[in-house]
Amino acid sequence: MKSFSQFLIEAPLDELEYSSVRNRPKDPRNKKGEKISSFSTTDDKLIRNPKNQEKLFKALKSFRHSFRILFADFQGSANYHENGELSEYALKRPVNKKMVDFLKAHGFINNDFKFTEKTKKSITIVYTTNRGDAKVGLTPWLILHRMGHAFNANTLGGDTFAETFVNEVRRDIYDFMESNYLLDEDAYGEMSDSRFQDLDARRREILKNIVRDKFPNEGLWEFFTKFGNFNSAKRTEAHAQGKGKRTKAVVRKERYFEYIYDLFVAFVWYAENSRNVWEEDDEPGTLPYRFVGKLPEKINFMGLKLALTDEFVAEQAEGYMKNMISNGIRHVEKMFDKFEGKIFLM
Repeated sequence: MKSFSQFLIEAPLDELEYSSVRNRPKDPRNKKGEKISSFSTTDDKLIRNPKNQEKLFKALKSFRHSFRILFADFQGSANYHENGELSEYALKRPVNKKMVDFLKAHGFINNDFKFTEKTKKSITIVYTTNRGDAKVGLTPWLILHRMGHAFNANTLGGDTFAETFVNEVRRDIYDFMESNYLLDEDAYGEMSDSRFQDLDARRREILKNIVRDKFPNEGLWEFFTKFGNFNSAKRTEAHAQGKGKRTKAVVRKERYFEYIYDLFVAFVWYAENSRNVWEEDDEPGTLPYRFVGKLPEKINFMGLKLALTDEFVAEQAEGYMKNMISNGIRHVEKMFDKFEGKIFLM
């Protein structure tokens, strides 16, 4: 039977390097005698945990791409937090010497300050700290969530994360909402035709704003809060209903993009069982476990009461959701295609 380390060598997660975490040269300490590090002891334990490594491997194995994940812990490494894509031009700048030395030591840069062959064939993410979530450890889910941050932070030559993922997701969500959730006849059926038409015009405008690049995108925030089945969405919905406390997991409207990162993780995490959940030529598959629950018949969406009008529309809505999931995974794959040969600093 192969060991897990052997699987790592042969799998899409071709490299998981964390030897420098809380292991800086000369073991520097602060005045309290504590190790100086960009990562907490909790991060260290989570990163080194074989079960967590296996979860990360399983999440990425559904993609044909080669992934190399490194954790860099040296003096000044935290300054690279969420820097995004690293260019070959930046390698020659003196200010980046320590990062260049780190990447050289692990075979990602040659002596001519060029990317090596293994770099050109992989998607490489270098984690430099866990700043911003100091009390939330680097679980496999959070590592992938932060990968989304790195992809979105700075992409040379264009906003690839937005163009190949976010914008496509917005359009899919708009199509889903516009085609399935109409004004609730039980709530609005007795009002005048003109008033009903005014409300429907408001509904259409609210949904159109989902596709637009506006801040904050309240429609996207509302959608994920209502339909998201990841922890942040559940906690936010519970808080909105007065059933839960405001914790770090609760997403404020101005931070709606945190939902986008969790959606990216969900598409990666459940890709193996979700990629072909909808195929036009075949009978649609079942929704992936824990990706999305049963679609609600009635919702309150940005002050409007909306509903699935009948069983036929409810069945249609599930088909739309399945299609949206399959599309989302394809959007991720296209994004990964464009990220091959690049190094991202997180």
